[in-house]
Amino acid sequence: MNAKQLAKLIALVAITFGICFGLLVLSDGASTQVFEEMLSAFLVVATFLVTLSVAMFTYVDNISKDLVELRNEVPRDKLNNVIDQLSSLKREVVSNGGLIVALVILERTTKGIAVYQLAYYQDEMQAMISYIALSLRFSFFCVSIFAASMQLNGFIIASQYRDIIAKNRK
Repeated sequence: MNAKQLAKLIALVAITFGICFGLLVLSDGASTQVFEEMLSAFLVVATFLVTLSVAMFTYVDNISKDLVELRNEVPRDKLNNVIDQLSSLKREVVSNGGLIVALVILERTTKGIAVYQLAYYQDEMQAMISYIALSLRFSFFCVSIFAASMQLNGFIIASQYRDIIAKNRK
């Protein structure tokens, strides 16, 4: 993950945290159930995304292997460029899978800390801790959705490479 992608993720966390926290405060907690329902899908989404990462890595790796057939028919510099881009895509797929696992761990940890802290605080402080924890959890969920969109975009790119390779076979 490069600095630009990290900045996007941090901005996404900040924006989604702010939106969720603002809605919770403005609704005096009435929107809690909506966010909790969305978060109930997090583990399912995470499982799907990690599975997709494994499948995507295999798909891209197979495309790389298909390039061997074209090594004598394509200029070396173009072949090396495609191999470099596919290698970059494989690294991104692996890092997205790792990101999803990390987000699930962070989300579950945040929930656990919030439950523990809520036992010690009363009244308004308890509501703020609950809102902060829920907002963080929602932010992690939104980042996972963003990572999913990046993963699907990578799949589209890989499919385009596979089409190009297929068209150049004799």
